[in-house]
Amino acid sequence: MKKYEIEHIGIAVEKPIEMANWYRETLGFNIKFSAEDEENGVAFLTDCTDKVMLELGKIPGVLPLTEGLSHHLQLHIALRSDDPDKDADYLVSKGATFIEKCPIKRPGENLIVLSDPWGNTIQLVKRCE
Repeated sequence: MKKYEIEHIGIAVEKPIEMANWYRETLGFNIKFSAEDEENGVAFLTDCTDKVMLELGKIPGVLPLTEGLSHHLQLHIALRSDDPDKDADYLVSKGATFIEKCPIKRPGENLIVLSDPWGNTIQLVKRCE
C-alpha cells in the first residue's frame, strides 16, 4: 500500500488574510503564501514544524466553515501546549474566546477549547506522558 503525507488541511473562512495574520502574531505560525482580491482570498500557514500547511480560503459561494457546524468540536485545530490553562489565558487576552475544558480525556491530560476571533475552534492539548 502506498503511504501518503498530509500536505494541507483547508478551511473556508470569511477573512483569510486577517485570520492568517492573527495566527502568525498570536500563535507564531508562518505564512507561506497569501493573496486576495475583492472576491477571493487564500493564506497557507505552517506551525513551527513546517510540515503540514493550514489553508484559509475565501471562496465565492462557499460558506465559512463556522456557519455550517452544529458543534465546536466537529472540526478544530489542536495545538500542543505545555500549560493549556496559561496558554488559554494568553489567547483570550489576544481576542480568543474560552469555550470549555474538554470533557473527554484520559487521566492526566488537559484539553481546553477556545475559538479564535472568527469563531474557528482551537483546542489546546497537553497529553499525559
